[in-house]
Amino acid sequence: MQNMKLSFFTKDESFPLFIQFGRHDIPLFVHGHEDFFELVTVLDGSAEHIVDGERSVISKGDVFVIGNGISHGFDSPEGLRICNIMYRPEMLFPGDSDIRQLPGFHALFLLEPYLSSTLHFQSSLRLTPAELARVLPIINAAEQEYTSDQPGRKTMVLSLVRQLAVLLSRLYDCPTKPREIAGIADAAAFLEAHYNEDISVAEAAARSHYSQRHFIRLFTSVYGVTPQKYLLNVRLRHAGALLRDSSLSVTETALRCGFSDSNYFSRIFRKYTGSSPSDFSRNK
Repeated sequence: MQNMKLSFFTKDESFPLFIQFGRHDIPLFVHGHEDFFELVTVLDGSAEHIVDGERSVISKGDVFVIGNGISHGFDSPEGLRICNIMYRPEMLFPGDSDIRQLPGFHALFLLEPYLSSTLHFQSSLRLTPAELARVLPIINAAEQEYTSDQPGRKTMVLSLVRQLAVLLSRLYDCPTKPREIAGIADAAAFLEAHYNEDISVAEAAARSHYSQRHFIRLFTSVYGVTPQKYLLNVRLRHAGALLRDSSLSVTETALRCGFSDSNYFSRIFRKYTGSSPSDFSRNK
């Protein structure tokens, strides 16, 4: 199986994103992604989608994300036309972006790509004709900007793709998805939205409808850190943004980001970022 790199499609390392419309009249060989994710919107037609050896039918209105380490391809296409947006997640979704407060974002962009091989891939999101009509103008505008040479092109493309991601995240219907998707997505979004409050892992686990022990195990397998560490990372990301972009003092920043002790905040901030809060602060 061939593993593709984003550099196969774009050589611009300063803007690691690629957008294209594609028509598939013959099967597309099974391949993997080495260093990028792919957001796929089916614009017309149908095909068998092969994901890690599992087959399912995709058709107009289906939207899904293929992550790193997942193999996929198309078989038996019939008038299949799609839009591919290839990207590196760290560029498209900064850590302090409020899109992370949407359960649908975690489900569509983080959980489905990771769990597709264990849950036997199902199309993540199926847009109604009315919903597809809302999505198409954004996709078209993003592709037109991407292929243009207008000044400010990269900023416009990023804003349009992020707008698309927010819309898709809002349209994602978590309650109809497998519990591993819906429960963990709701819990992660809860941590993102309430990071500045005195919340516990037990409260997050309750959102997932799993026992606390199983929730911690499943969450850690998906996100690579425990829920406690995830919450700490969220708080530190927001604290760094506030210190950099606002006139708040270190103490005020600590309190706004869920730290009741500014001395503890300073120690933990230095430990995980390698810098003291005053290095970030405009009031240093």
